[in-house]
Amino acid sequence: MENSKILIRNAAQIVTCHGDKARRGAEMSDLGVIEDGAVAMSDGVITHVGPTEEVLRNIHAEDYLEIRAENQAVLPGFVDSHTHFIFGGYREEEFSWRLRGYSYISIMERGGGIVNTMKATRESDFDTLWDRGEERLDELFSMGVTTVEGKSGYGLDLQTELVQLRVMSDLNESHPMDVVSSFLGAHAVPPEFAGRTDDYVDYMIEEVLPAIRAEHTVTFCDVFCEKGVFSLEQSERLLRAARHHRFKLKKHSTVSVVVIIYMTDWSLHMIRNIKYTIWMQS
Repeated sequence: MENSKILIRNAAQIVTCHGDKARRGAEMSDLGVIEDGAVAMSDGVITHVGPTEEVLRNIHAEDYLEIRAENQAVLPGFVDSHTHFIFGGYREEEFSWRLRGYSYISIMERGGGIVNTMKATRESDFDTLWDRGEERLDELFSMGVTTVEGKSGYGLDLQTELVQLRVMSDLNESHPMDVVSSFLGAHAVPPEFAGRTDDYVDYMIEEVLPAIRAEHTVTFCDVFCEKGVFSLEQSERLLRAARHHRFKLKKHSTVSVVVIIYMTDWSLHMIRNIKYTIWMQS
């Protein structure tokens, strides 16, 4: 491969964030900064990191494409682990509602929120969603984000959820950023299932999950466990079915008591006001 070896040298600072575990408290201030640093890469793998003089002593610099980085900082790409970047329409008026103190659930009850975006997303075709998704990835990329988790959940039916996830898969292949896809069909209950949440969960388990699994492009299944949306029991039922289809599992919630009866490969998003959390392995 042409220019398979790259050397970034004489950077004012290299931020290594070295270590193999999460940090807390004062540890978070230790970024592992190297002054006048260099990074050497070969075939996409970082092979040397350290002060420029030290790195130069350990490689044949003439074999590398050199990038001079004086007065610049080099740091790892950011990972945005919770995004909804494929959707139609906007809900800018809801921003003012939030500023006035309206809760997320009260906004949904007024006809806003997820179902509002669902309507615009269902009316958008693949190319429109792709173009808007690319623009959003470009903006994230310009801020130093190199990996995103992208959630569906603005279709709430099989066809539109598939379109959202196919757009993400296509952008993952064509865009410099890495996109990890999550199916979030349990984001809200669509109007056609109003008052029949259990039936909607059945629909997702029986029809939607198998079809999405057949795409072989989606890593996670997520669910919004919240009073007035999906109960603990409904969330558990969906996630157990997703586990059966070999999805990795996620859940985000704002309920005051969270009971999770699950595996070890998933994460909790947007948890607030937790009183009790019970973890069990199946």
